[in-house]
Amino acid sequence: MYKQELAIIVQSIITSNTVDEHTKCARNLSGFYEKIATINHFENNETHVKGGIALSSSGAADCVDDYLRTVYFIKGVYKALIKLCNDFPERSINILYAGCGPYATLILPLLPLFNKDRIKAILLDINAASIESVHHILAVVGLNDYSIQLIETDAITYDKPQDFTIDLAISETMHYALTREPQVAITQNIVSQLPSHGILIPEEIRIDLAYTFFDYEPSLKNAIDEVKGRDELQPYPHSVFVDRLFTINKELFGTQSQNLSFKSDFYKLPDDFSNHPDVSIFTEIKIFEDIELKTAESYITNPYSVVSLYNLIEYSEIQFIYDFSDIPKWTYNVKSLLID
Repeated sequence: MYKQELAIIVQSIITSNTVDEHTKCARNLSGFYEKIATINHFENNETHVKGGIALSSSGAADCVDDYLRTVYFIKGVYKALIKLCNDFPERSINILYAGCGPYATLILPLLPLFNKDRIKAILLDINAASIESVHHILAVVGLNDYSIQLIETDAITYDKPQDFTIDLAISETMHYALTREPQVAITQNIVSQLPSHGILIPEEIRIDLAYTFFDYEPSLKNAIDEVKGRDELQPYPHSVFVDRLFTINKELFGTQSQNLSFKSDFYKLPDDFSNHPDVSIFTEIKIFEDIELKTAESYITNPYSVVSLYNLIEYSEIQFIYDFSDIPKWTYNVKSLLID
């Protein structure tokens, strides 16, 4: 019964086209999980790892209610799986899902749509409660005949089995502007174990710098009540794009595998910033191919203000440092007006 219900819900997600449809089917998925899961929503088992803060099981469960994020990621994973099934029709598809949380939201709902012989997955989470929850859901829904291995571990240091070639790697452990959570550290570790044909989801995380009026930029504050698609969102019109600071993808870590920070160029500070007094970071996510999350469509793509230009009037240039060696954060260096 539950397996068929889940299949209907996830089919509606895959075929949804409008924001209203996205919201409705994501709400149905959230209700489904609430009905069968055993998560204690008052328990705080956040874990500090060397690369960020791993969400508590309850915090990770709440992510399903970030509706567009849930729908777009499921759509992206499904599209990637279809491509891999077409590319490798004679064998199973190997999936590594790092930071699966208590619902394994980005892969578990899709299982009823694939023959059990086509999917082989390793699901990682640092919280024992999350691993126990996924075990429970697989049993209740009737998915125990799928080849799913659940491992309680730190995805930042995890080494895959030698005989497991990763076809699809999934990790969505993000906070806005890549702060706080260990997305980048996990991605760095996974990419080092990904073959050339392997697909990484999200495919790209683009980090841009702009001078803007932060309070007037769109920002998602309540995903349950305020969901808007990119066509409805109105960015602040006087924002000044400065540069793309970096893009997280397979290629980046293929060339910078040992770095634990990114350092930008120095950028000239504007003389007149009355219309754009804030230095801000913007995040856009290419989940897979044409499936993307734009600014403020999700909590994880909300803009992030680094500093007010009113605090930098004695300086001429600014440089940005993103450090993910511990808890990911943004800092900056400045050059004085007196420096030539």
